[in-house]
Amino acid sequence: MVSYEFLKEIYFQGRLSLWQSHGITIIVTAIFSTLAAFLTIRLANGLMKESQQAHLKLTSVNKYLFDAVILINERGIIETINPATEKMFGYSPKELIGCNIAILMPEPFSSAHDSYLHNFLTTRIPKIIGKTRREVLGKRANGDIFPIDLVVSEMVSNGRSEFIGIIRDMTDYKRADLEMTKLRQIEQQRLDDLNHELEIAARVQKNMLPTDFPLYPQCKEFDVFASMVPAKQVGGDFYDAFLMNENTLFVAIGDVSGKGVSAALHMAQCMAHLRMLSLHESQPHKILRRLNNLLCEHSSYDMFISLCCGTLNIQTGEFVYSNAGHNPPLTNAINGCFEFMPVPKSIVLGYMKDIKYKSLSVQLNPSDTVFLYTDGVTEAENQQQDLFSDERLLNIFLTSEDVSVQKIIKRVSTEIDRFTEGNEQSDDITMLSLQYLGSNYFAN
Repeated sequence: MVSYEFLKEIYFQGRLSLWQSHGITIIVTAIFSTLAAFLTIRLANGLMKESQQAHLKLTSVNKYLFDAVILINERGIIETINPATEKMFGYSPKELIGCNIAILMPEPFSSAHDSYLHNFLTTRIPKIIGKTRREVLGKRANGDIFPIDLVVSEMVSNGRSEFIGIIRDMTDYKRADLEMTKLRQIEQQRLDDLNHELEIAARVQKNMLPTDFPLYPQCKEFDVFASMVPAKQVGGDFYDAFLMNENTLFVAIGDVSGKGVSAALHMAQCMAHLRMLSLHESQPHKILRRLNNLLCEHSSYDMFISLCCGTLNIQTGEFVYSNAGHNPPLTNAINGCFEFMPVPKSIVLGYMKDIKYKSLSVQLNPSDTVFLYTDGVTEAENQQQDLFSDERLLNIFLTSEDVSVQKIIKRVSTEIDRFTEGNEQSDDITMLSLQYLGSNYFAN
């Protein structure tokens, strides 16, 4: 104000009378007051408009909110509700506003609610208020009890507490959860039934394979032992050993492409065909040719079998063998130390009809051994995905002093377990070991 009077005196150079000076001051003050009032009113109108818009948005959100929103005072009296509350609980606003919130609760919570509220206001120790979501029970106007998800928050205005409750009806969630639980139970039951069936299938498969060793205790001319460890409950590998006649032992080992039940069924079919064909054919290559044609004719799915089989003349020690795309056996009968046996080039069974296979022979002397196996042995993987390999398998035989049929298979299994270091088995592991003891081995 002092600055204004100073500037006024400078501008009029002191020529104004007292009344003129006061008049100018009144006029200037009125102008500035009017401008200030105009700006204040304009600002207030803008703030009011923003407030109204915010209120409309809040009202709209509250109106269309899926969850029920209830405002109560510190005595538990309902002051405000949103439309979702009416729909959820079945009360009109007139029936709820002014009533105690306990009307929306079943016993014993209804009777105890006022004490809960009093305890909070007295101790300020929250049980539900200010906590995260909590599942409780609500009560509809018709008396139905239903699960709700509740969040309660406190707000203080002018020293007075009010509480906002946000409520979600959990009935549909619970129903869906119950249905999911039932579906999981059904799924688990089906899985249990399937596992039970697979266990039965595994036992059936195991009973199909010769396991009661020694197979022919009365035959002192040879010793044979085999094992099969499936990657799944049932596998596609198989082996067989049986006397074709009093002088000839037939042995075979095979690997069906794939694993699981389908491979096991194909394996059973192949074993049945082998035994049937051995009644009519004595040469391994002829057995393979007829078996291949049977599989091509009767197999309606793309499953193939690699197979190695042979016959041992238990009087002479001659071992005649043939191979259909299978791993070469090992023997120490050729050069006195273990090596892979030569096998003719051949194709797997079940791929193409009228394939010709060849037979080779090797003379076994007393204590000579033939070892047959599937690729699950040499392709067993460790944690670094390295393969067990042909070299490791051969080295086991070259460093073993005792190659009796049971002990050598046990040692190979031990070395595979040590190599894989607990890595999950990815393929069936099957082995068969045949040792010729000689026709006069027990003569004395």
